[in-house]
Amino acid sequence: MWRFLSLRHFEPVGALGGAIAFAICWSGPACRAQTAEEEIARTAHADRSVVIREHAGWNMECEAIAHPALYLNEPPRHGNVCARIQDIKIRSMFVGTQSQCIGRVVRGIQLIYRPDAGFVGDDRLRYAAQYPSVLRPVTVSVTVTPLPPATPSAAPLRFGVPPVPARQAPGQVPPCEDLVF
Repeated sequence: MWRFLSLRHFEPVGALGGAIAFAICWSGPACRAQTAEEEIARTAHADRSVVIREHAGWNMECEAIAHPALYLNEPPRHGNVCARIQDIKIRSMFVGTQSQCIGRVVRGIQLIYRPDAGFVGDDRLRYAAQYPSVLRPVTVSVTVTPLPPATPSAAPLRFGVPPVPARQAPGQVPPCEDLVF
């Protein structure tokens, strides 16, 4: 497993096709001021899980290497996240990785969001993926919409107010098998 480094250790040095290249920055206010946090938005349906992002590592032969560790910096207020090991298709890369591997399938990790039962509205979370030499901080805005009327709900109909679930704590993202949705 990769060692988790503080955001202050990295600063962006450029971009290529939307991907940000990073260099090590050991200390100082300039490092903190220049740390780029990616922002993404996702839409989920009430009572349904959604894949937030996929992460993987691969070598020059396009074979999977150890996937990055995922750390939850700010848990969602109206749901939970977990990590699932899965085969994923390489769709993009950071500078310095093997571009010839785009389109190939490797074993990686998915970050999954599941809203609380019956929740509809906006949620937000912050996490980081720790690669060997890059820490990728990400802020995620999630809009949870009601299920379309024609879609049968997997969750039973509830009467009254659903119970308030325990909030997820910051730290390493747990495997999905450890969470009971």
